[in-house]
Parts: sequence; structure tokens; C-alpha cells
Amino acid sequence: MYLLFEEAGKFMAGRVLSEADTSAQVELDSGKRVKVKGANMLLKFEKPAPAQLLAQAQALRPEIELELAWEFSPEDEFGFAELARDYFSANATLEQQVAMLLRLFEAPHYFRRAGKGRFRKAPAEVIA
Repeated sequence: MYLLFEEAGKFMAGRVLSEADTSAQVELDSGKRVKVKGANMLLKFEKPAPAQLLAQAQALRPEIELELAWEFSPEDEFGFAELARDYFSANATLEQQVAMLLRLFEAPHYFRRAGKGRFRKAPAEVIA
């Protein structure tokens, strides 16, 4: 099993070596092992390999129109996977979900961070 997580403002993914209630031991592609707190865990997945997932998400990221994503987003706080399902389809792929996370993260003008993997849309008067 693999895990996507945030560490120091960067998104990383690796293979889960062990997992407890509040943390996981993860091995990155580089071979480095890191302890990931539960609050930093964003997605668990079986396929594809972490490097492949991040590469596919990076390639898909620019195709997400921020103005349209802003229109689709709810007024209340929301998670990136929720918005991916609204934007792409109810069956948004893992790659689409991660692409949405990356796109939201890089657009603070449109979306404010509200926690790990959580966002809130910016007010309309800020966008205009």
C-alpha cells in the first residue's frame, strides 16, 4: 500500500512499511524512510506506483481551470477529493484527485488552505 502525504509544504508519496493509529512509517522512492503523522496523511492507494501517480497528476494539473473549479466549489470548507468529484465526475480517478490537490495548493488567490488537504474558496470580491 502507498500513501500520499504533505511534509513541509511538499507533497510526497511512498510505500507504507508500518502503520499505527496516529502515524505511519513510509519509504520514499529514494529509499529514505520517514515517519508521517496521521494529520499529514492525505490518500492511501494500491496503484499506481507513487512516482507514476505524481507524474500523471502533474501532467493533468494545468488542465484544471481555476475559474471553473472556483464556481464548482462549495461555500463551506471542502476537501480536494470532493471538489475533484464535482469537477471531473463522481468517479474521479486517483490521478484527478491528486491533480486537483496540486492545483488548489498552487492557487491561493482562488482557494485558501483550511487544513491538510482542506480548502475554502476565496470571496467573489477578491476574485473579481
